[in-house]
Amino acid sequence: MPHPFHPDDFPLNEDVYLEPTKIFYVKGGIHFKGDAFIYELTDKIRKPFDDFSSSFQKEAAKVAQRMSEGNEEKGQQPEPPKYTITSSGSMMRTLKTMVDQKGEKVCDLNMTFVSFDNSTIRFPPGSEHSRHAIEMYPVDDKLADKHEAFIKNSIPYFWDLTQGGQIGYLQKCLNQKRCEIAQCTPWGMGKDLILALNGEELDEVVALTTCLILLNGRNAMDH
Repeated sequence: MPHPFHPDDFPLNEDVYLEPTKIFYVKGGIHFKGDAFIYELTDKIRKPFDDFSSSFQKEAAKVAQRMSEGNEEKGQQPEPPKYTITSSGSMMRTLKTMVDQKGEKVCDLNMTFVSFDNSTIRFPPGSEHSRHAIEMYPVDDKLADKHEAFIKNSIPYFWDLTQGGQIGYLQKCLNQKRCEIAQCTPWGMGKDLILALNGEELDEVVALTTCLILLNGRNAMDH
């Protein structure tokens, strides 16, 4: 079922550019059957964001690797991920749960097949991340795995992976125009992903989970 809103209803505000306040690296977050680990690199990466140049992506990957493995020579212990996503079974498209560093549930993700309705993110009662469940819709049935939309607090958002290349763009509707608030890209042989987000415009968990749904694709199959 297509989304009730379409990006063509909101002209793109070309005067607004993405100014990320948060950078995340998700290890094993694309087409995954096991666990995925989310590390926040915001205060650890030195290179300024530059629309995912090769050097920026390489540094992000190195920082995430150091965080996950530590450095024995320098006496640095591995750092726990900010969030972990676990699967309920051995299939890629089963229910997944995001937990924080304390092991407490943050949300559930149901990343469904294209023929089994829309993907949904559900939050526990009283969640600080969203007061309601979020449903991801295809903007266009012909581009179902590349262009997704959702609504949070009555505001439409659009994830767009149709502009060529490997970068997805998240746009928020502000003052009847679409403004870019995040970008994502696969990394590490297509198994990991990097997210650059303006955290003042959208909650980080909502951005991360909707990004995961976008990059996993509605037409992805288990193998």
